[in-house]
Amino acid sequence: MARRCSGNGLMLAGLIVTLVGLAVALRATLQIPGYWTTVAVGVALLITGALRSLVGRRGPDSSPPGSS
Repeated sequence: MARRCSGNGLMLAGLIVTLVGLAVALRATLQIPGYWTTVAVGVALLITGALRSLVGRRGPDSSPPGSS
C-alpha cells in the first residue's frame, strides 16, 4: 500500500539541515571548541522534547465529539 506523505516531513527535514548548517558555520566562525557541540545538541534535544511534550498534551475536553 503506497501512502503519499504530506509536505510536513520535507519541511522538517529542511529545517533540520538548515539548523545543522547554521550551527556548523557559527562554530567555525566563533571558533567554538568541539566539545561544546555535544552540550549544545543535548540542550537542543531537551528543549525540543519539552516543547513537544507541552504541545502534545490534550485536555480532558479536547476529544472530538462522539468519540466516547
